[in-house]
Amino acid sequence: MPARLPLLLCLLLLAVAWDGSATALTEDEARQAVRRFIEAWNTRDPAAFAATLQYPHVRPTADFGGRVFADASAYAATIDFGQVLATGWDRSRLDSAIIVQAGEGQAHVAGRYTRLRADGSAIFSNQVLYVVTEQDGSIGIQARLAAGFDDLSEDDREATASAATAAVERYLDSFNARDEEAMVAALHFPHVRVGVGRASVRESAAEYMEGFGFDAFAERLGWERSEADSMEAVQVGARGVNVAVRITRYGEGDARIHTFDTIYLVTEEDGKWAIRAGASIAPSP
Repeated sequence: MPARLPLLLCLLLLAVAWDGSATALTEDEARQAVRRFIEAWNTRDPAAFAATLQYPHVRPTADFGGRVFADASAYAATIDFGQVLATGWDRSRLDSAIIVQAGEGQAHVAGRYTRLRADGSAIFSNQVLYVVTEQDGSIGIQARLAAGFDDLSEDDREATASAATAAVERYLDSFNARDEEAMVAALHFPHVRVGVGRASVRESAAEYMEGFGFDAFAERLGWERSEADSMEAVQVGARGVNVAVRITRYGEGDARIHTFDTIYLVTEEDGKWAIRAGASIAPSP
């Protein structure tokens, strides 16, 4: 790519390097999306940084359900690099970008980055699960599920991971029992759900249940129960854990309906561990 092109244009061209006919999202493409994101952040250019994201975009954390941003201009308007520079920050380094789950048009990348001072010393390291999606030939980050600082002892890490996976198990058990009260009790509100081209925030249990009913769900799919084939805490912070789950849905007579991958951001609030956000890859047949 010619060096004389403006940086923002270069980043935009990289983000839309595939034409509209490309639909498959490879693991390398997902990692490249995360690398572009970090590189754009280091330019200190809000517009360049916002251009690496997909919209609507959301970033839930342990303390905040997340604001949904409709477009790049809305997101860029909120970025203040002055505040970041005041912490002593000079640049960020991507330490790892591990593909946890991948499917058609979507991948979940467990990323770890470190903020550095000008002398190369670390300010802190953070863990984020990047939901990377492909839309109309553009590949970027649809959502960032923040697990938090990577600073736990091994014992604390194990205890925190156990608390988070137990919260996911409570949610799945209540779902199979078709127990609405127990199910919403396993969620934190505001609650976030993400998929290709979509990001929504439900402010309350009542709002969440307005869009869901067990009877309609079961009738539409022929569903009777769901089973977790695997479950792993892939990123563990003091108050946030990203849990990767593979789920199979079954119908009458244990007939398999489909299998799909989900990431749950499980967070602690007032001593309670519950699911703050979820991002699912479209079910396979």
